[in-house]
Parts: sequence; C-alpha cells; structure tokens
Amino acid sequence: MSERRQRLWTVAIALGVALVVVLGTRTARLPDRWYADHSHYRAQVDAFLSGRLAVATVPEGLRHDLAWTDAGVQQVWGLGVPAWQTPFEAIGRVIGVSPFPDRVALLGFLALLFYAVIRAWRDGETRWGRLGVFVIAGLLPAFVTLLRGRLGVYEEAAAYAYGTAILLACGTVALHRVPTRRGLWLLVFAAGFTGFVRPTVWFYGFATLVVASGIWFAHAGTWRRALPAIALAGGLFVVGGGALYATNAMRFGAGGEFGHRLNVEDGIPGNIVATRFSYPFQRVGLGEATTELVSAMFDRPEQRSRGGHGFYQPNLFGGQSSVVRWREFYFTAYTWAYVPILVAALIFGVIAWLRRRRSTDLGASRTRILAVWAVLGMAPIFAFYLRSPSISSRYLLDFAPAVAILLILSWRRLLGALPARSSSLAFAVLIALWATAVVRARRHRPRVGSEPVDRVTAALSTYPRSRPITYARTLPTAYDLADPLLAEHLELPTYDRCYASTGDELDCAVPAVAGDRHLHGERVDLLDETAEHPWRFTLREVPAAEL
Repeated sequence: MSERRQRLWTVAIALGVALVVVLGTRTARLPDRWYADHSHYRAQVDAFLSGRLAVATVPEGLRHDLAWTDAGVQQVWGLGVPAWQTPFEAIGRVIGVSPFPDRVALLGFLALLFYAVIRAWRDGETRWGRLGVFVIAGLLPAFVTLLRGRLGVYEEAAAYAYGTAILLACGTVALHRVPTRRGLWLLVFAAGFTGFVRPTVWFYGFATLVVASGIWFAHAGTWRRALPAIALAGGLFVVGGGALYATNAMRFGAGGEFGHRLNVEDGIPGNIVATRFSYPFQRVGLGEATTELVSAMFDRPEQRSRGGHGFYQPNLFGGQSSVVRWREFYFTAYTWAYVPILVAALIFGVIAWLRRRRSTDLGASRTRILAVWAVLGMAPIFAFYLRSPSISSRYLLDFAPAVAILLILSWRRLLGALPARSSSLAFAVLIALWATAVVRARRHRPRVGSEPVDRVTAALSTYPRSRPITYARTLPTAYDLADPLLAEHLELPTYDRCYASTGDELDCAVPAVAGDRHLHGERVDLLDETAEHPWRFTLREVPAAEL
C-alpha cells in the first residue's frame, strides 16, 4: 500500500474511533447535542474573534470562577483550547452555524490524537504491539472515565491537556525514528506553547525539549555539529513560554499568574483563603505529603467520597493526612494494580540505560528516551501537587501521560519476552484488563454540567458572558461620597471635606471664599479608648473678614 493510501486509511480509522469515543461516552449526542454545557471556552472564542483577550470588558460578564482584573473579565482555564476551537467557529460563521459545535472541535482533536499515535509507532513495533500502544495511549482508562463522567470546563481542560502531552510523546517518537532539523524545530516550537492548554502540560513540553535535544545530539555525533540546531530549538521553545508569560501579564497583571488567585468563587471560602494567603497543608512534612499524594493516586478515594463533594471529609483513603486540605475525588484515576507495572517500567528504563552501549537497536533506544520523557514530565508535577492547597481526581490526570508511556514500556517488554505466537493472546488479555478497568471505574455524572446541549441553549449561555448587557450603576446609599458622616466607616486618622455656600463639594486645596464651609474630623478613639464616639467633628464657615 502506498504511503498516501496508508495516511488516508489512518485518517479514516482515527476519525471513526474518535466518533465512537465521543458518542460512546455521551460527550455528544445525536442528532443535535454537540455543545458543551459550559460556555467558558465558547465565550473566549467569541472574544478572540472580536479582537480581544478579555472574555468581557465590563463587570456584567463576571461569573463564578472568572477573574476580574484591570484588563476585564478573564477565564482561568487557558487560551490553548479556545485557540484550537477558534478556526472551527470562524468557519461556522461563514456557513451560518454560530456558535459552532465545540464537541466537533473535540472530535477533531481526538482524531488528531489517534492519528498521531498510529503514525508514530508504525515502525519498530509488531502488529500486536502497535495495537496495544494505541489502546494504552489513546484510550487510557482514566482518560475514558473522565470523558464518561462530569465534563465541565475543568474536566475538558484536563482532557485536552492529556491529549496534548501524548501528542508531544508521539512527536518525540517520530523524531527518534527519523531525526531531522525541521522535525526537531517544529516539535520543540510546539512544545513551548503547550502551557497555554494547561500549565502542567508545560512540564511535558520541557521534557520534550530535553529528550529531543538528546536525540539530535545522538544523531549528529558531536556537540560541534549538534549545538547550532539545539540552540535554535531552545530559542524556539522560549518563544512559546515568552508568549504565555506576556499574555498572563496582559490578562492578570503578572507573567507567573494564571488567574487562580484572582478568580471569584462562591461557596468555597476555605479554597479562597488557601489560594490567596496560606493553608495548613503547606507545612506538612515531606513523608506525610508523599504518602498522601501516592495514596490519593492509587487507593481509590472516590469510593468513599460523598458524591464527590466531601471536600473536607476524613478517611477518604489510606494514608490521608489529618491536616485539613480541599480534596475532591469523583472518578477513578488509577488503582494499586498500576503500581507494579509502573515500577517495572522504570526498572526497564534503568536497565536500558545501563546497557546502552550493548543495546543499540531501535527498541532499546526508544525505551531509553521514553523513560526519560516520562520521568522528566512527571517529577515536577509530583512536586507541584505534593503540598498544593487542593487535590482532585482531575489533577491526578496530569500524571496520565507519564503513566501511559510507562505502561507502554512494560507492554513492549512483555511482548519482547513472549513467543511471537503468544502476542495475540497477550493483546486479548490487555483488552480484557482495559475493559475491566473502564467498567469498574467509578464516575460522577450529574445531569447539570455533564450532558451536552443544543445550539440554542449554547448561544443563550455564551453571549451573556462575552457580550453582556450593561446597565447604569449607582453607588448604594452606604457609599454616598457626599455623606458628611462617611468618615465614620473609614479607618482614617483625619477627615476633611469642604463645601461652597450652595452646598456643592469643593477641593479643600482650592482657596476659600466667603461662605465656604470646612468639615474637619479627628479619630479620638485611637488616643482615648474611653471616648463615647470614635470621631470628633468641627464645622467651620469662612467669614467675609478673612478675604
């Protein structure tokens, strides 16, 4: 089969599997429910096409979990997903379908993910090996469970983040198979922008930079030949990070601020204090924090959580710290059965590096680079969540790209140890284990926030955010700046107001004329705690003799 026909077949397979996943998980529903129940990304897309970064420029567009800054109303789930959805919406406006179905954009993203997985591993693997890689990387049980459960903006961001990181892994494998300067530069340039999807994906982007540079060095043979291309790759990577820093500064006032310390939250006071000031879990010991995070990953805390909303519930999992922390577990990420497989993969990676001079074949070399990629991507995320103010099932999905790659390493090693005739049986066992993990996974899928909606509902929820109706605003009576007793509500040592004879307020720095009045107040309770009233006021009128 020609290369062109292979690509077309791969596109067809990827689209078909993506459609099955989207409909099978009820991410979209026929015939017309192809829109997310949430509207945050659609509102950002509408803002993009209006020529601005802010979702809205007036406070009427402010909603729960959005941020209000001097640059307007901002959403805090990244600009990467809306950037992906924007071309779809632009086409939709041309053909008269607006808002455009965002689940079609998700379908396209999944098809791209599946296509990349198929193409990246097409060489150097057996047929059953390639099929196993596709099941593990493209359909990891935690990823499928996420799509089957509540799919709000938080979960959709996590889904796109997982797919983006796997795309980076596929690009790394493709570069390892055929190293080229153009491939190196394109891969690293894209890796630099991955923080726009979700900040934690940037760690996988950095891992991609390191591993891709190592691949090119091995291909070039000497630092003298490799350094120019690697230096340019590093510069291209910095472009993406610089763009992220710049847009954060424009939207939130600081390059390192992603909006999570500025967003407005309703009903979660503990989380507000933790993200703005401090929190007890910040000071737990390293051993205690490590035990909590590892147990949260594998001990299935969602089985004991009260509907996924036991945010401060004790005894959710073995090893849970007694120190208060916001914890939200509502779907199954991993189980203890993963642990020996992941540990074995790490051991295989170490062995591959120890034997690197003796094992020069493609398979052993691929094991080495993927092991490094997984560790470099996962380690900083582990450190990031170790003492974070909150932990959630969707946060654990940030580990999923590394978990998937390590599972692939164990799968490849298993097939290498088995007779060729047993590979089909091994794949059948893998499918059985995958199906068991998906079926037994616990998930929380409330009707509100999970079920896709139609176009009219999507429009009614989107445009009040990106195109809010403004109205005249007046200060409440309690904030009347002309109230002469306003000072009683202020923490000031002195208070001065000046008025003309007509009653109009004046600037006290302006020279007085006859009839002007000067109201002066002093806080007496600061010096005398026994004072009956905290303020002493004197009103003086300017007589004509002073002129």
